[in-house]
Amino acid sequence: MEASSSPAGGSLADSLKSYIRNEDAWRLPAQADASGAAASGAASAISAHLALSRWAVAGIGAGLPPQELSATTPADSYTVGVNLRSTDITFLHDGRLTYEGRVMPGMFQVTSPGHSARAVFHAACDVLHLYVPQAVLDACHREVSGNESAVSVLIDDPAVSHDPCIERLGQALLLADEAFTSFGQMYVDSINLALVSRLLELRMRSPTGGRPGQPKMRKSALPKWRLKRAVDYIDSHLAEAIGLEDVANAAGLTRMHFAAQFRAATGLRPHEYLLRRRIECAQQLLADEEYSLLDAAQLAGFRSQAHFTTVFKRMVGSTPKRWRDTQDAGA
Repeated sequence: MEASSSPAGGSLADSLKSYIRNEDAWRLPAQADASGAAASGAASAISAHLALSRWAVAGIGAGLPPQELSATTPADSYTVGVNLRSTDITFLHDGRLTYEGRVMPGMFQVTSPGHSARAVFHAACDVLHLYVPQAVLDACHREVSGNESAVSVLIDDPAVSHDPCIERLGQALLLADEAFTSFGQMYVDSINLALVSRLLELRMRSPTGGRPGQPKMRKSALPKWRLKRAVDYIDSHLAEAIGLEDVANAAGLTRMHFAAQFRAATGLRPHEYLLRRRIECAQQLLADEEYSLLDAAQLAGFRSQAHFTTVFKRMVGSTPKRWRDTQDAGA
């Protein structure tokens, strides 16, 4: 995935390649393009200190062995990882296992200053990393609270979580209907600042330090072996009609107990997880010119083209046709 400058009038995905740089090493901020136009206005002093990079590796699990990577966050900043595609991962924070299993697009993790992270990717991965200095968090907090003497804010929950707003912001960095050429850097800086704002919002909603808006996963998450049965069943029956009871039976639980524990383990309701897997399947099919839009919809398990288009646009940010055209243009 090479970063390159985009011609005038190109797609957003092309234009952003100059602003979202690829990392040479995992969680190592890529150097910003000094020629990019800086954001202006009240937020410029804050957004100018945010760095955004992308880490993507293809072929893991399909020829390449799992990749084990480690990094330590600098003493004065945070590393925010936002997942862009489903993958299988083992993640450790300060040497302690934090997450193991399937992560879906929109799931994120925050590593606070001075702490270490180690990850083993068992499948192809694509992650955005936003690097946020502690001073930026504090400046945002002071601006919102109106208290110039406010104590330093701390985000100290290293758990892997899911938030729909952060998922949409990640999509917004990659996909849009209009091209950005002259204002691309301002656009990216604005989304970066929105991500920081959302993280602070979630932190303010969670005074006890738990995961805001998320179930208490430690006590009620679906055991790994049951989760694997459920995921394997879904993956092998995508083209068929799948009901909650079907997946629960595969995991060996009743519908009620399965749904709650599945959401605790993945951050998603079973039906939402199923839709995401179907969309990912459809994307793989759409990348092959052999399949029509209707073929992709049906083989991914959608019973109507209209439903397929609606779900695809909600999750990916564009219609199936426009997404395919973008892939073809970038080939």
